[in-house]
Amino acid sequence: MGTPSLSDQISAAFGLRVSNIRRVSGGDIADSYLLDTGGGPVFAKCLGGPEGLDMLQAEAEGLREIGQAKCLPVPEVLGVAALQSTACLLLEYIPSGGRSEAASEALGRGLAQMHQVGAAAFGWHRDNYIGKLPQENTQETDWPTFYARRRLMPQYEMALGRGLLTRAEVPAPEVMVRAVSAAVSEATPALLHGDLWNGNYLISEKGTPYLIDPATYYGHREVDLAMSLLFGGFPRRFYDAYFEVLPKEPGFERRVQLYQLYYLLVHLNLFGRSYYGSVKTLGGVFFKP
Repeated sequence: MGTPSLSDQISAAFGLRVSNIRRVSGGDIADSYLLDTGGGPVFAKCLGGPEGLDMLQAEAEGLREIGQAKCLPVPEVLGVAALQSTACLLLEYIPSGGRSEAASEALGRGLAQMHQVGAAAFGWHRDNYIGKLPQENTQETDWPTFYARRRLMPQYEMALGRGLLTRAEVPAPEVMVRAVSAAVSEATPALLHGDLWNGNYLISEKGTPYLIDPATYYGHREVDLAMSLLFGGFPRRFYDAYFEVLPKEPGFERRVQLYQLYYLLVHLNLFGRSYYGSVKTLGGVFFKP
């Protein structure tokens, strides 16, 4: 007998009756599908490779963590399973609508409310992923230590190992901790999306913003804003609404650069030398022995 079709594998793994399956756009890493089932349309995300199942399980847990906060909606997680040659995450299908000023305001206000959901420590109960790269979430009670050792250092070491940076361009951990401490006078753990760029939220047909594709953990709230500003920014009404709830604090612009360094390192490791100049420039700004 041949290998069962993907729709047959999904039907068997999740107990669904899939009558039709078609590929849709939905990210750079995974294959995305829209399924017609007896209970209505369902979104499926499939990811192969040795880490595929763990990556989708981490995404599912992140969506549930954000959903439980009840500040911004996320697609309901319907299940995660290993198939014969891939892993599959099933999600509620959210038909997309047009973006608007009202939706931007709701997104900004909801994110600020989400950032008021706290925890006892920075990090999370499990490691997860930023894109397809591992993201360490070992918990720390000190934000400069967490950000330096769990965010910057692993990406710097990865870039070094891949020949994208030299040893001289990788700051010592203690230098990083001092630099973060100098830039951040106070930080409390806040529930973060973790990868909040323009492609990781959608607006439903009813105009409701939904968060998708998280890299969830508890960190300094300005990290999400830094990522949102890295590649062109969100609509102005988003930021206005956010700062109406949580006003901008002195030193914000400098901290944004510090937090953008992490995402630039991630892009350096994912996409190569085109991000080298930005990483070197910001590293020179913050890390002097």
